[in-house]
Amino acid sequence: MSADVVAPAVLSYIDNGAYPESETVASADLSPSTLQNLSKELQRVQEDVKTEIRSISRTSSTDIDTWITRAKQLQADILHSREVARAIVQESEEAQELKRKEEDKRRQAELLEKEVEFQESVGTRLEHVRFANGVLGRVREALVEGDVGSALKRLEEGEESVEGLGEGEGGVKGVLKRKVEGLRESVKESVGEGWGGCVAVDVEGNRVVIRGELEGLVDAAKRVGFFDSQIVKLGREIDRAIIRPRLQMNRNGKVMHIAVAEDSISCQDLDDDASSSTLFKDLKATIAFLADLLRAAVAVPLSETLIPALTTRLEEEWLEPSVPLELADMQTFQSLLGDVVSFADDLDQLGWHGSKALRDWVQGAPRIWLTKRREVLLSDVRNLVFTGLRDTKVVERVETQFVNNDDALAQGGEEGDDEWDTAWDEPEEELAPEAQQAHTEDDDDASAWDLPEEEEEEAPKEAGADEDEAWGWGDGDEAAPEKPASPKATKKEAPNVNGQGTTKPSQRELTLRETFTVTAIPDSILDLVQQVIADAGMLSTIEYSGTPIAPAAQALYTLPTLALAIYRATAPTAYAKLGTGNMLIYNDASRLSDQLRAWQASQPSASRLRLDNDVKALDQFAKRAYGTEMESQRTVLRDLLDGAQGFSNCTTLPFKKECESAVEQTVDRLREVYKMYQPILSNSALLQSIGSLLATVTGKMITEIEDLPDISEADSQELKELCDRVQTAKDLFQQQAEDGGEARDMTFIYCPNWLKFQYLGELMDSSLADIKYLWNEGELSLEFEAEEVVGLVEALFAESGLRRQAIQEIRRGGRR
Repeated sequence: MSADVVAPAVLSYIDNGAYPESETVASADLSPSTLQNLSKELQRVQEDVKTEIRSISRTSSTDIDTWITRAKQLQADILHSREVARAIVQESEEAQELKRKEEDKRRQAELLEKEVEFQESVGTRLEHVRFANGVLGRVREALVEGDVGSALKRLEEGEESVEGLGEGEGGVKGVLKRKVEGLRESVKESVGEGWGGCVAVDVEGNRVVIRGELEGLVDAAKRVGFFDSQIVKLGREIDRAIIRPRLQMNRNGKVMHIAVAEDSISCQDLDDDASSSTLFKDLKATIAFLADLLRAAVAVPLSETLIPALTTRLEEEWLEPSVPLELADMQTFQSLLGDVVSFADDLDQLGWHGSKALRDWVQGAPRIWLTKRREVLLSDVRNLVFTGLRDTKVVERVETQFVNNDDALAQGGEEGDDEWDTAWDEPEEELAPEAQQAHTEDDDDASAWDLPEEEEEEAPKEAGADEDEAWGWGDGDEAAPEKPASPKATKKEAPNVNGQGTTKPSQRELTLRETFTVTAIPDSILDLVQQVIADAGMLSTIEYSGTPIAPAAQALYTLPTLALAIYRATAPTAYAKLGTGNMLIYNDASRLSDQLRAWQASQPSASRLRLDNDVKALDQFAKRAYGTEMESQRTVLRDLLDGAQGFSNCTTLPFKKECESAVEQTVDRLREVYKMYQPILSNSALLQSIGSLLATVTGKMITEIEDLPDISEADSQELKELCDRVQTAKDLFQQQAEDGGEARDMTFIYCPNWLKFQYLGELMDSSLADIKYLWNEGELSLEFEAEEVVGLVEALFAESGLRRQAIQEIRRGGRR
């Protein structure tokens, strides 16, 4: 395609950005010749445009020249502004440089001013240092000359001058301060040497020498902080050299005595005069000597150290040991208190400290005497508990009662031999078989005590309250066991005849006696308690009403309670060393209780003695010891009897041997306990305790045999033999008649279930007919419940019509 066609299309694209509308033109191939022609065409068009522009420029040349002129002017203005700006910047930089130079000059001026001030201060400080050093130098000169007062005055000036050097501890000030401290120590040494020259204490030689006046040194000693320590040291040295040796007493009862000379005081050789009056005479001479030679400026501060030490040692080594226990020595004690008061008066007159402690001790003399009396009493009781066990003795208990003339015991056994036991504490109806069946082991123990039921309930509470008051604790939570009864007649009140209180002829007085073993403790404690109450009574009399300890009279009545409390507190430990300790506690506590009760009853009605709670506490203590011992023995017997394993298979080896051995050991143990208790307990208490233990054995055997589901004929024979072996223990309860007749078996009296146990042995060897006869015609129903017998019948006999009939008859009959 030719350039004529292509060139317009290219120019149209250049001018307007339009593409060719003809497809032929848009897709035409361009040959080199076409491109060359196209280039020429474009150059021609370019030349045409330039020509057109030149033409237009020539037409508008006036406007363009104006614009060019203005543009050149603007460019010139811009260049001028730049020059002005450069000048301003240069001037600003020159101003800043001037300011820096000005600041440098100002700083140089300030440095010069400071240098001038420093030079002036250095000169002033050097002048101050020279002055202070000169003052300190004059201090040393004064010390060399021995003028302590002038040296101390100049030292204070020098110290003030050194402190005026300003802050900081280093440099010249530090050096001067160390020099001040050294001079102060030198002044102290000088004051100490002067003090020592005036007061010389030779502790080893027990001598104090005072020469010259200390008053001139007091002010100096206070100003250097030396006075207080020196006073304390002086007080200790005087105490060691004079006071302590004078208050000490050697093993031979000899003491040293104080000798006062014109300028010395010493504690010299031993002397036999160890009286309190001589002691206070020496003490008064000592304080008078010190007050006279040391003057008030030293003596009064010295008393703050010396008198408290003297008072403490005086109380411990003289006053408290001098407190008498016996009222006969009260006059001497009263004189001692007078000496103490007189000594306190002398201290007050001299203006010395420490008299208050001495006056307080005098005012507390009743309390001190009571405290010492209490300590000695408690110590004596405690020692008695541990030493009084070595001595034992047999004592007799005598009780007198009114009994009916028709009572068997009152008739001496001539009539109604079967009613011999009506005179005992336990009524006849209580010993009936019905009651025996109802009794438990604890009821058996309870039946043996003299206390009525309401007293048995109240006694633990009152006793506990008493011990709480005395010691702050109770006797424990264990139930108090019961006390074996003494063989006394049943108490019957004698009726009044016409209001005269005359005993009817149908009653008579009966005296019963029994013996038992006690230690020396009850009588010894009673003696101690009686002595305390006797002293309380004497202090309440006119003769002793003016004594210093008279106010302690009422408090003495509280000491028995404490003495008995310490006995109860220590007795279990002390008595535990003995095999029969608990039974001895029972005997001792019971005897002491009886003695205190009788003694209190013999006191006048106006007496302040109140021992009711203490007596009840002793009764409870005795019961507790008895119960503890009984429970211990019951445990041993139960353990031995447990070897029978419930008596099941008692005919089968090796169980048969075990059953026989268990029963044999149990009976032997019971006899051993009897032999152990026999020398200790009264006969009634012995039988009661052994009877209770036997009841434990028989009760356990009854229960275990009744629990057997089946008892063969061989088993019943073996059980019968075992029961018979236990019944051999009844010889322990044999009592010989007074007329020499046949001994009576009293086992069923002391063993409540004894008859039941005997019937049990008989049932093991009885036929159905025998059992029915014993139930209907005999006394089997008095000992056994119907169901108990039924259970034994079912275990002993095989099922049959006869057994069913017998069981029906037993159940219909019941207990009569």
